[in-house]
Amino acid sequence: MRILLMSIAALSLAGLLSAGAIAHADDDGDDADGRSLDAVQEAVEKGTIKPFSELREIVSRRFRGDIVRVEPRRKHGVFLYKFKVLSPEGQLVEIEMDAASGTILEVENE
Repeated sequence: MRILLMSIAALSLAGLLSAGAIAHADDDGDDADGRSLDAVQEAVEKGTIKPFSELREIVSRRFRGDIVRVEPRRKHGVFLYKFKVLSPEGQLVEIEMDAASGTILEVENE
């Protein structure tokens, strides 16, 4: 089940990247380009940030459960990913990660 949900999440993100959908807007005044998934894809291609698969693996190694949502964003010029993981106990854990380094910046509800 976990592998299926992770696969669905990865395919969903890949579909969004190829469609050029807009990520959630920031309130820090970054330009619209920084909020688009096109900008995320471009940053991965340039090597500015790590590919989603590597970031997902970091989260999966540290947190038990299923990744149920991923939100790429740019905040103060830094690309971030916000992962939401549903633990086996049914608790929703939110993880904010620096997309360039893979460093976990914040964890809520752990």
